[in-house]
Amino acid sequence: MSIKRLKHVAQNFGQMFCGWELMFDYKTLAELGSGVLSIDVLRQECKHNDKSIEPLKIVSGIHNWMVGDLEDNKLSIGDIDVAELKVEFSTKRQVGQKLQSESWADPTKHFISCTLKCSSVVISKGREFTSSYCDQEEWPESYSWVNS
Repeated sequence: MSIKRLKHVAQNFGQMFCGWELMFDYKTLAELGSGVLSIDVLRQECKHNDKSIEPLKIVSGIHNWMVGDLEDNKLSIGDIDVAELKVEFSTKRQVGQKLQSESWADPTKHFISCTLKCSSVVISKGREFTSSYCDQEEWPESYSWVNS
């Protein structure tokens, strides 16, 4: 297996989780509240605070990207023993937008703020590749409809 490619896979899990497709899970994150998400990317399984939950929509996107990336680089998914992402997150409801890097159509008065700390691990043939990524997200409370 290519060491460089497996490092790349581990590095991308957190970045992908925090990407634009997370909007399809805004409602779920707001409803779950702060805690720790444990995501088994290989099996597409999710836990919140050690309790099994329905996988977030972003999980299949990360899984499909990983499978495609490995295939594109002539690597086998069968050689991956572990592909996991842990996301420590905290959400809070706030008045107004604090992060000015985004502009929202028809924002509501209240926003959901979410701090995300991601750590990932990929293990293949006894070799372990890890990465971490942190982000701050926020969205208008009305955007929590996306998952309805």
